[in-house]
Amino acid sequence: MKDEKKYKSEPFFMNGNNGIGILLFHGWSSPPDEFLSLAKYLNSFGYTVSAPLLAGHGTKPEDLLGVTWQEWMQDSQKYLGDLKKQTPRIFVGGISMGGNLAMLLAEDENVAGVITMGASVKFHFQVLVKIGLFFMGLTKTYRKKYYPPWVRKKMGKHDVYPYYPVKSAKEVVKLAEYTQNNLSKIRKPILIMQSTTDHLVSHKSPKMIYDGVNSEVKNIFWAEKAYHVFINGEGKEKAFEKIREFISRIIS
Repeated sequence: MKDEKKYKSEPFFMNGNNGIGILLFHGWSSPPDEFLSLAKYLNSFGYTVSAPLLAGHGTKPEDLLGVTWQEWMQDSQKYLGDLKKQTPRIFVGGISMGGNLAMLLAEDENVAGVITMGASVKFHFQVLVKIGLFFMGLTKTYRKKYYPPWVRKKMGKHDVYPYYPVKSAKEVVKLAEYTQNNLSKIRKPILIMQSTTDHLVSHKSPKMIYDGVNSEVKNIFWAEKAYHVFINGEGKEKAFEKIREFISRIIS
């Protein structure tokens, strides 16, 4: 499968003035600019916001081939280290796979809280997904993405990779399983967010995270009738406000 289009997407950084940083990790095969609206909103309250670019993203789908979840983890640790030089207290968050990376950074002493947005420790029909990816990988290197019509309608223009390496999808599942097995290490305040109509992540996932972490402060927020990346859809303002309230509560 070949696509001549270059999905160029740059990381971005918005300097704040209140000494609090927010590090946001994009989802798998998606760009950092899915955070633009949220980042502008948070930056308006004085927060420094960083949305870096993870390995294999922002160029072309072929660049995901061979990238492991451990490399995304190493990226996230590096970017956290970079932001530490700017702000002493940091909230880490992410969409989908990015939310998993955020949870795995929670042990860092500079992390004040965690915000997950559609992070998965369990996908819909996860066992079948794993079996499907195994057999698919025997005959295919790449697979075209499929979105149900209602999802495509809610997505609008979202410049994600239109296809992906099957091996890369397997890495996302491995990351989900690793995160599930390490939830008990999370003790920082956590806001667990997911759409009520998420077509990818199981509705059991937020409760599994909630029950698995050892955080004293933990909350679940459901975005109503939105697609997987609910911070870009209709009603995103409620999610934005919930995130701001969570951060304000922790730093007050």
